[in-house]
Amino acid sequence: MKKIFAILTMIICLFSLSAFAQSEPLTILRQTSDEMLGELNKNLSQLKTNEAIVYKIVNKVLLPHFDLTSMTRSVVGREAWQNAAPDQRQQLIKEFTHYVIKTYASAISSYDGETIKFHPLREEVRNKTRVQIDSNLILQAAPPVSLQYRLVKTANTWLIYDFSVDGVSLVRNYQEQFASTIRQGGVAQLITELQQRNKK
Repeated sequence: MKKIFAILTMIICLFSLSAFAQSEPLTILRQTSDEMLGELNKNLSQLKTNEAIVYKIVNKVLLPHFDLTSMTRSVVGREAWQNAAPDQRQQLIKEFTHYVIKTYASAISSYDGETIKFHPLREEVRNKTRVQIDSNLILQAAPPVSLQYRLVKTANTWLIYDFSVDGVSLVRNYQEQFASTIRQGGVAQLITELQQRNKK
């Protein structure tokens, strides 16, 4: 479990993307990971004991750089999303966002000085709207872990819409978690389930 939290923590470190869409995504990730690591190291002594600091970091640095609408839509699937009323969609995004915050707040509190190595991009990104960036998480007492980041270029920034740990997609993982609930009761039941999870 500690290893999993460490992996998620390093993913968090790389999600704070700047708003300079003309910069290459790889350069952005390298620059902003240094900034995020600085925040973690500055608050290292309080990460495990002060929940407010952890939530502040997640909300301020991480959350604004997710494409949460796209991610939520992918998690529930096209049919369930199209069948949901507009107010249900907004409620689902809200509850799913809260759930993601809870997940990463727990992960970030376990940061313990891990590092990351990026791989060069294999393609020109000048005319691309979606890219994947590969890297390895370097753990202190275990083999490196493969990480892949999938970003989409919007009007003025790059946003994360999915990532994978050792080939396991975050979006696909949530799809599998929620599939049974959606089959049984659609988006309405999933909203109720997320509300219950978020209260724990």
